[in-house]
Amino acid sequence: MSDPKKPGRRNEGVHAGHLWIGLAVFAATLLMVVSLRRPDAAWAAPILSGAVAGGLMCLIAVGVMLVLGDRRSGTIDSASASILSRIEEHSMLSDSAKRLVYRDRELDLLRMLVEQDIAARDFDAALRMVDELASQFGRLEEAEALRSRIETARRSEVELRIREGTEEIERLLVAGDWNAASQSLHRLQRLFPDVAAIEHLPDQILSARLRHAAEIETSMREAHANGRIDDAMTLLRELDRNLSGRESNRVLDVAQPIVAAHRDLCGARFRDAIGGKDWKNAVILGERLVQEYPNTRMAEEATELLDGLRARAGVVE
Repeated sequence: MSDPKKPGRRNEGVHAGHLWIGLAVFAATLLMVVSLRRPDAAWAAPILSGAVAGGLMCLIAVGVMLVLGDRRSGTIDSASASILSRIEEHSMLSDSAKRLVYRDRELDLLRMLVEQDIAARDFDAALRMVDELASQFGRLEEAEALRSRIETARRSEVELRIREGTEEIERLLVAGDWNAASQSLHRLQRLFPDVAAIEHLPDQILSARLRHAAEIETSMREAHANGRIDDAMTLLRELDRNLSGRESNRVLDVAQPIVAAHRDLCGARFRDAIGGKDWKNAVILGERLVQEYPNTRMAEEATELLDGLRARAGVVE
């Protein structure tokens, strides 16, 4: 049997270690080339960093193996001494010196990150990267050009968002959904508090609401004057949804007569249904009286009669 500590066996182990390290260096180099060919990809930056770190670790591993092998043999050849010298020099480099060595690589990485932030519309993050480009690398003209480009992209984005928000508000105003229009306005104001293009929107929403309310009021007064009490009451309820606070005071003169006329009409229909022995309709009209005018004498009378009317109509409460 051969001694595992003999030079032949030791050399085989060293060669095998070199083979694995060579494969690792090849893989790290391949990953580095792929990431440099696709710098705009989201995975390029982490793969490039990992490849650089892996390459450095392989160099250190080669140096350690050479030192161990040469210590066993008692000799250090010139190639091993050169590699160890380079590793030692790299490990002794300061952070500033290392940054100078990898300056071009860091510049490319920084530019790639700026482009990614612009594409993602993260303009604040892009500007922070540009500030670093100017302060750390002294690329003042390039940084200024990028700032102009970022600000132009930001303005375009703001204009697009405001145009879309304004169009949405206009659609909601046409539909008469004032609450949704106000919510959309508040969202724009939170996002772009200093943009003059949205300053007119509150007045636009108010004007549209008051204009719609005036149209409803006109129709309501006409319906009341013509004796169409049901229509007048329906319009009064719609008008109430479009007025707020003191705005309702201007229709008090006609609102109260409409409510009184509608209440009397509902009471008359209820009595007519009972007189005509239309029990199911009487139940419906009585329940409506109780729901819409709960604090009236008619509602009290309807409540007293409803149990008997349901029994005659065969309605289960």
